Amino acid sequence: MSEVVSNVTHVLWPFACILLGFVCVQALIFMRNALKFNKKYNLYSKAELVEIAKISSVATIGPSLSVVVVVIAMINLVGPSVTWMRTGVIGAADYELWLANVVTDALGVTLGGDGFTEAVFVCCIFGMILGSAPYMLNLILSLKPMDKLATKSRAKKRSFLPVLGMTAELGFMGYWGLNTATKSLPNTAGIIGGLVTSLLISRIIPKTGKENTGDWVLGIALIGGMVAATIIDSIVK
Repeated sequence: MSEVVSNVTHVLWPFACILLGFVCVQALIFMRNALKFNKKYNLYSKAELVEIAKISSVATIGPSLSVVVVVIAMINLVGPSVTWMRTGVIGAADYELWLANVVTDALGVTLGGDGFTEAVFVCCIFGMILGSAPYMLNLILSLKPMDKLATKSRAKKRSFLPVLGMTAELGFMGYWGLNTATKSLPNTAGIIGGLVTSLLISRIIPKTGKENTGDWVLGIALIGGMVAATIIDSIVK
């Protein structure tokens, strides 16, 4: 970590703590409201909520590992306080680094190189913050109308919202899978390896009678995909 980054890092620690504090409070409020809503409309039982919590916890393993790898490099370039502040809010470390590089390129310098002053670093921080603004604007403009639409659809016997949610998720996952698989052979092997692993585990679980093992299918599939990608990558190299 350079002296420039170190100087700004000490100033930013209080602001980073305040911002992450807001994030934690928002998460707690959201969870409380979600549980109250579920209790009011009785959507899921207590056992189903526990199962959802387990699956969600496992689902964070893969994305967290990929973020950690980029965060290690990010700390060296922009310091721990900025890294903690940005990845704690957005979680896309590679996106944040890309935004910082866009700013430095526009100013004619290199991130962490010659000419990288405190002023340039502050511009990079503003660039990373403004880069996430479209996400916030999208929530403000679309979340409330969608909530009203969902409320109206509950009174109807037939609603397109469940189908819309499922098709949007399938479309996103399909696009992401094809886009990632076509980038390299290890990527393709990783996706196929994860798919095959999940299918095998899903076939084995009913035979063992241990239905609770199904909560770990996603985590095991992630590991299977990573192993397959690593093997193919070592062979190609």
